Amino acid sequence: MAAGNGSHLFHSTAAALAALALGCASAQPAPRCDGPEARQFDFWVGEWQVFDFASGKPAGMSRIEKLYGGCVLRENWTSDGFQGGSLNTWWNGDKQWHQVWMDQAGALRHFVGGLADGRMVLVARQPDPKDATRTLLVRLSFTPIADGTVRQYSDTSSDGGTSWRARYDFLYRRIQ
Repeated sequence: MAAGNGSHLFHSTAAALAALALGCASAQPAPRCDGPEARQFDFWVGEWQVFDFASGKPAGMSRIEKLYGGCVLRENWTSDGFQGGSLNTWWNGDKQWHQVWMDQAGALRHFVGGLADGRMVLVARQPDPKDATRTLLVRLSFTPIADGTVRQYSDTSSDGGTSWRARYDFLYRRIQ
């Protein structure tokens, strides 16, 4: 086969693959997260400096951005020597918000919940590290404040939600 014929075959194949890829890309369905529920957590989107609510001392930095057609919020958290993050989305399947948190310590938590009394409240159920036969609940609540800050409070329960113990209380301030 002459060198020119092989080159022609290569270019024809490349053009056909490019056309197929464009056809597939244009056939993708529009995002299915344009309802008001999918925007309930938008108050958390931004770049933040995070402080301990009580003491005012710096606690870390967080960047929350919208991805995948606005259907997913991705959080990137950093503090002194620690990094983690989450993916957050409204799922029409169960009409709830879902957050999956992972970090450099190997933690993996799946939080589920939604908007309640103006706050985003999410709860994860996991084995209690002190007693694997028991379930530990980890709760997060995010409260938008009129001045544009966001308060994130977390607590845990080892008795099925009868009593709760504070984990942390943060205030998110936008970085301008």
